[in-house]
Amino acid sequence: MNAKHLVAAFAVLATTGTVLAQEFVDPAANFISTRTRAEVVAELKQAQAGGADRFLEHEYPVVRLTGTPRTRAEVLAELKQAQDDGSYYANETTYPIIPAATVSRSRSEVRAELETYRKAHAFGEIDSRYGS
Repeated sequence: MNAKHLVAAFAVLATTGTVLAQEFVDPAANFISTRTRAEVVAELKQAQAGGADRFLEHEYPVVRLTGTPRTRAEVLAELKQAQDDGSYYANETTYPIIPAATVSRSRSEVRAELETYRKAHAFGEIDSRYGS
């Protein structure tokens, strides 16, 4: 049994080697341009001026900034303000402090409301699957 496995593995490896040893063919070998270099350069400049010069499909579009840029002092003042009022998060593990909501109904009132809703809207199979 081991000899059969060894022969099969060798045959697969030998076949793989011949498949990978194919000659490289340049895909642009028979390409004939219909435009001059000057036309291509002019088209590229036009695309760059319009913001459509995306060379890679996975690039994000360039964000054009509007308005006047802020100074470093203005940015630092805004950061200080955000730190003081608690809206700045130091890292991903820091969550904002949200004041507790006031509870307007008791648990028994919520359960009673749920029962009223269930009587008005039959869940059928869902109710039996998840308990009532």
